Amino acid sequence: MKENNIISLRGHHLLCLQGYQGYGYDEKFKAKIETIINQLNTNDYKVTLTDSADDLCKSCPNLKDGKCVGELQSSNKSSENQEKINKNNSKIIKIDNIILKKAKLEKNQEYSFNKAISIVNKSFHNIKDVEKVCKDCKWIEECLWIHARKK
Repeated sequence: MKENNIISLRGHHLLCLQGYQGYGYDEKFKAKIETIINQLNTNDYKVTLTDSADDLCKSCPNLKDGKCVGELQSSNKSSENQEKINKNNSKIIKIDNIILKKAKLEKNQEYSFNKAISIVNKSFHNIKDVEKVCKDCKWIEECLWIHARKK
């Protein structure tokens, strides 16, 4: 986390944090996520938006050399594995940028967390709006944010 009560967030984390329930992560990472969520909910913290590793990612066991390796299995060929990592990371960056563009939020701009969430929710208010960004997410069935849009 940065100084001055500013937390860096990827574009897609503006959706994910709203649907987060703690599934599938180790206890250390869950604790970090929950600490950041609690800080963001105090109104004492602001966010800057990014399409690269943010303050949540920095504690994630899937972050390697600044890139999200996700659930990728190691292969015997490091060049093949690196290609998969680059492809996965590019996909995540694309999702971040789709969200920021549709919501008309600027990278590196400072926002109150509540304002950023409000803007995103007005831009992505139904399932059709999130098809591109959420369709491959492994948490889609459990996501509270997605379930709220199915009504």
